Formats: sequence, structure tokens, C-alpha cells
Amino acid sequence: MWWFLLLIFLQRMQHVRGACEPIRIEMCRGLGYNVTAMPNLVGHEIQGDADFTLQTFSPLIQYGCSAQLHLFLCSVYAPMCTEKVPSPIGPCRGLCEQVRARCFPVLQGFGFPWPAALNCSKFPPVNNHQHMCMEGPGEPGPANPIQAVGAGGGPWGCSWYAKSGLYVFLNRSGRCAAACDADILWSQKDKKATEAWMAAFATVCLISVTIAILSLLKPRKQSTVMSTAEKAITCLAVCHGIVAVGYVIRLAAGRLTVACTPAIPLHPQDQVVISQHQQQYLTQDGLANPYCAVVFLLLYYFGNAAIGLDSSAEFMYAGVAHLACKSVRNVQDWW
Repeated sequence: MWWFLLLIFLQRMQHVRGACEPIRIEMCRGLGYNVTAMPNLVGHEIQGDADFTLQTFSPLIQYGCSAQLHLFLCSVYAPMCTEKVPSPIGPCRGLCEQVRARCFPVLQGFGFPWPAALNCSKFPPVNNHQHMCMEGPGEPGPANPIQAVGAGGGPWGCSWYAKSGLYVFLNRSGRCAAACDADILWSQKDKKATEAWMAAFATVCLISVTIAILSLLKPRKQSTVMSTAEKAITCLAVCHGIVAVGYVIRLAAGRLTVACTPAIPLHPQDQVVISQHQQQYLTQDGLANPYCAVVFLLLYYFGNAAIGLDSSAEFMYAGVAHLACKSVRNVQDWW
């Protein structure tokens, strides 16, 4: 019995001291060292827990935001161990900062923060006798999560476009986005004329909706209950009124505010490399621009709701009213 307890105690003491053990994490094999020590740099006691956490980074590794991401993660979750050094050897701060500069903009694009466990400030600044750490081989090129067209060439550009210099290639989505100040399909004169027509039609629509709703709310002599026709007109007027509000928000906020996404992140260390004259690009997807999302929701859902209203035989003027409202909206969209 005592021998059994002694063996358990010795194994526990070995575990506390962080004795070297072979790497059993498949992701961290073949990186230049084959032994590690537990607990690791984030507090995992066994390799199984570290392996489970590393699996959550698989999409980021496959994305390829940094050539050193694989080594950096393994040096944190399965640090190198040697009997000559009393503590595990993790990454240097420079390696962490290089990986963060390339991969944090990608995480930001998907709405994720940089993990607190990978805070670069807790790693040694340099590799020396007092604090040994892994520096990594370095990155093959500059950090470039969002790259201006023509800056690199190759398959990562938009050279197949007719006006390739007016586009920005987005590594996150693999697509090309037009720069906000680019005149590709329409000139500045056409854009200003469109805004003027859009303002005029939105104003007319709001006035018409206001008149229609006020006329429906006036006191009735015969009945206080709305007929089917009046209910349909009210719903139609409200839907098109909200669509007009969406256009008004677009006009009030401005084209750059609603339609464009800044190419420069909030943190200076994660600044995106982009040409000097292309600081913004047309929003492609996601909720990075809340103004764009709000305008889209108003125009899309309430526009479809108005178009989808059903006309019945009881609604004598449904066809005329519906045609008039849809015509205004279609002319709005066309201009």
C-alpha cells in the first residue's frame, strides 16, 4: 500500500516539475522538437486539453494568415522541453507580434478578438541565457491582409479586371472590391445626379405616405372599423414610407459612410498595407458597416413586403395604388 502511494507521489512530483514527455499532439509533430512539458504556458495540465484547444485554431491555420502561426501555437500549447533548462521554452515576443500582426485582422473580420491566452506581453522580449525562447524563421513578406491591386501581382491580384487599378483584393474573402473613390461604371456627375433624383423621389414618397395615412386616420361618420381596402392601403403606405426612410438615411449619412468599409483597423499595430489613395473599399458582406446593414434591412424587407401585398376584388383601387407605389420605387432604383 505504501509503495503504491509513493509511486503516485513521485509521479505527481514529476508532473509538477514539468518533466519532459514526448509530444502526443498530432498537430505539433515534426516542428523541430519532439518533447514538451506540462503544464504548458496557458495552464493545461495534460496534452489532451492542449490538443482540444489547438483544434479550434485549425480554420485559422488553414486560412494561412501567417507562415509562423503553426509554430507559434505549438510553442505555446506544447512548449519545447529540455533537461538543461528548468522551464519550458515558449515563443519570443517578436514571434507573437509577427503572427498577431498578420492574423488579428482576419479574426477581426469575423468578429473574434485576439485570445487573452496569447497576449504577446507575457512572452520574453529576446532569446538569451536568462529567458530562452523560440524566435521563429520570420515571415516571407510584409503583413498584407488587405492588399492594393498591383502591389504584389500573381494570383492574389485583380489584373483580370478592365480597370484593375481601381480595385482592392481582399484576402479574407478572396474577392475584389471597388475602391470607394473609383469611377468604374458611373462618373461623379452621374452619381450626383442620381443622389438628387433619389432625394426628390424619397421626398415625394414620404409626402404621399403622410397624406395617405392622415386621410385614413380622419374621423369616420358611418363606421369606425377599417375596411379590407383601407387596411391594405395602410400597410402599403407604411412599407413604402419605411423604404423612403432608408433612402433618407443613406442621403443624410452620405455615400462613404453607408457604402464603404475602412481598410485601416482600429489598432495601429494591425495597420493594413494598402495604397495611399485607396483608404476605403465598397462594403462586400458582413456587419462591419452598421449603416449599410440598417439601410439594407429597411430597403430589402419592407420593399419586399410592399411588393408582396395581395390585391383582392374588394380592393377597387388596389391595382392603381400598387402600380403607382411600385413605379416610384422602380424609378428610384433605376436612377
